[in-house]
Amino acid sequence: MSNLLPIGTIVRLHNGTIDVMIIGRFPLYNQEGTIGYFDYVACLYPTGAANEELLYFNQENIEKVIFEGYHSEKEDELQELFKNQKDSIKYPKLKV
Repeated sequence: MSNLLPIGTIVRLHNGTIDVMIIGRFPLYNQEGTIGYFDYVACLYPTGAANEELLYFNQENIEKVIFEGYHSEKEDELQELFKNQKDSIKYPKLKV
């Protein structure tokens, strides 16, 4: 597993026309009755989550990284935790 992008990263998705900002990683989502997870949850950029319009997607759905979010020692620790616990997630990984 490659490192997930940090919170605050701005990306453009494949076939997308607007930029989105990552606000969470490994969010749970109810997709037609199936609870599973995506790699990321994001809000529209620059408007934010004002209307609660959230987008759920995976690493492979990203076309371009516009700006990479803040990276710190705590981020390194969290990335290590993600790597160690990803295989033990009990929910299925969903697809867009």
